[in-house]
Amino acid sequence: MVQLAITDVLLVEDNPADIYLVQRALQDCGSHLRLWLVSRGSDALAFLRHEPPFRNVPAPALIFLDLHLPGRSSQDILRELRCLPAYQTTPAVILSGAE
Repeated sequence: MVQLAITDVLLVEDNPADIYLVQRALQDCGSHLRLWLVSRGSDALAFLRHEPPFRNVPAPALIFLDLHLPGRSSQDILRELRCLPAYQTTPAVILSGAE
């Protein structure tokens, strides 16, 4: 059996129902995906910059970003993460549960 390398995924989401749905979807994709969760945009940027308390977290290979975050807008977060050299080409998926 081939062991797949762990792929880290960052979810930036504040809605528990949406968090649950993403967790379930990733579980269905396999155990090689490791989900990291932050609920605020400022925490997402701290995570990506490896700032405290996220100093020892891995660089995610994929980022899910809620469209409607409290505080900072997801567009600002996306713009800032694209300025970080390590994340200029990292896939970022914008999610919205809005009706």
